[in-house]
Amino acid sequence: MNALVKPDAVSVGANPVFSPEPAIRFENVGKVFSGRSGQAAVTALSGIDLTVPRGAILGVIGRSGAGKSTLIRLVNGLERASSGRILIEDEDVTGLTEAGWRARRRTIGMIFQHFNLLSSRTVFDNVALPLEIAGAPRAEIERQVTRLLDLVGLSDKRERYPAELSGGQKQRVGIARALSTEPKVLLCDEATSALDPETTQSILGLLKRVNRELGITILLITHEIPVIKEICDRVAVIEGGRIVEEGETFAVFTQPRHPTTARFVETVTGVELPSHLAGRVRSEARPGDSALLRITFIGENATAPVISRLSSIVGVDVNILAGRIDAIAGQPFGSLLVSVTAHEPELAAVLGALKSLELKAEVIGHVS
Repeated sequence: MNALVKPDAVSVGANPVFSPEPAIRFENVGKVFSGRSGQAAVTALSGIDLTVPRGAILGVIGRSGAGKSTLIRLVNGLERASSGRILIEDEDVTGLTEAGWRARRRTIGMIFQHFNLLSSRTVFDNVALPLEIAGAPRAEIERQVTRLLDLVGLSDKRERYPAELSGGQKQRVGIARALSTEPKVLLCDEATSALDPETTQSILGLLKRVNRELGITILLITHEIPVIKEICDRVAVIEGGRIVEEGETFAVFTQPRHPTTARFVETVTGVELPSHLAGRVRSEARPGDSALLRITFIGENATAPVISRLSSIVGVDVNILAGRIDAIAGQPFGSLLVSVTAHEPELAAVLGALKSLELKAEVIGHVS
């Protein structure tokens, strides 16, 4: 076994630089499950074209039944594609025999939602299991497992059993076990769904560290949009067995093109109207109304004093109703709800000034 060093990706600040070579590539992949007892066949995936760059973290998000679990099971050979091709590290795995898959799986780590630890084995022995199966020498197992337990912060738990661990600690054992054979690709199947928010943050931080320091490509599936926002470089949105949108996380979150994507990202990028206004919003303006504007701040503008600049440019009062500033894939993003006079030409002047400040703004309604 070699030391845990993977040179395929490096990190520059918050923005990783990955290899242009794909770690995983789906080419027009479909998966159809045969019906049972006279039932019709079920199409789980159709026409999947998706590339996971080497050294990247790509998240696949979708609702239950969208096809995301089937997609990830195709990557480790637990399911076989009905059509198309899947390439992992340039090897076409679509037609691999079971013996071929056993060899390929040594380069693929897997993290599960419910940990899948063996209750009768200690933390050390759970992490060591894949190495034992691979026939690694005992001295190498000792070195590798000790190194990995240090990486995941569980050196003091090596002789404990799963029943003695918290949920977060169990998942850290699962991560260490997945890394034991020095995989090139790490698959995460709803890895944080069973954890509380604070523990989720710590596990996501660990996965980000594994990706950045070891250069391991991560493909994760989730239904939790905050997970995508926190650690994914790229995101693919799946619905009805098809990829409906895919790209860099920041671009997809800030400019969603598909309605499904927009509904997902609204929960982490949008702001809600105060309750005392929500029931009074009208689409058409009446005399004396105020216009409600949603202003989007991207990059450096997210922390700039835009409202004061706006007021000085057009001389119109701007009333702030709600707002938030957040980070998406390490880049700042803000959203603000304001009210201004709906009277022309003042409203046109406000919208023109916002455009000159390179801000996206839209009128979402009017109130008296």
